[in-house]
Amino acid sequence: MEPSIYSFETWVSGISASLIASFLVFAINFLFKLWENYLRNNKFKNIFGNLIDEELNLVVPSLRFRSDVEQFLANNQTGNMSYPLINSSGNFIKLSNLIAFADTVALKYILDLSSKTLGNKSVIVTDSELEKKLDISLVSFGGSSFYCTYVLDQSDNQYYKFDPHSIVSIKDPSTKFILDQTYDYGFIIKYKHPNFQNKTWIIIAGIGESGTRGASYFLYKNWKILASDFKNNCFGIVVRVNHGIDHSAIEVNRIIGA
Repeated sequence: MEPSIYSFETWVSGISASLIASFLVFAINFLFKLWENYLRNNKFKNIFGNLIDEELNLVVPSLRFRSDVEQFLANNQTGNMSYPLINSSGNFIKLSNLIAFADTVALKYILDLSSKTLGNKSVIVTDSELEKKLDISLVSFGGSSFYCTYVLDQSDNQYYKFDPHSIVSIKDPSTKFILDQTYDYGFIIKYKHPNFQNKTWIIIAGIGESGTRGASYFLYKNWKILASDFKNNCFGIVVRVNHGIDHSAIEVNRIIGA
């Protein structure tokens, strides 16, 4: 019996419909991914600035021993006094410059976030290496950073400042967040220098170590929400965090830039 022409045409039609359907599914998924990436990139720009032609500097403060401590160590070379630090293996070591552990943990959160969007365009650097350079985009970690101190001292800082053991709102000095045995506090400030409006600075710092880490974690988890809330505006946020529990950070205050 000869094969039915109708059956063959039906088979071809079925194959064609299947191919078209597969192509449409692929095209829809592809376009959805493009749209998803577009929205993500736009939200990322709202927080961290437009970084098409530049790197994002992730800045940690470089710390040194006080001069009196250095002198004390220099005058006491007996035993292990010339090697005042100890590593995880129990070996005594000597360093001239140090980086705080809390700052590196805070850095890790934002590095994970920025790498997903910028790839290898994120650069880890110390504040001393940048030599007070201002015409850059950056995220600064820790209250000891030059860039944190610089922003808090500016006359156009309308967000927060440090008092002993507390963060104080500049807009309302009666609003204070005081370190206690249960909670630490940290802030996130988005700042644009008057002379370099095309650059964006994100300042992350806490009263104590948990405040810095918690603030960085909060930004890591909530940057999309903050991008929707603040759009391209500068802002300040204070978070409260249980000591030693970064993921307990919650927002307790916010200020939108003028």
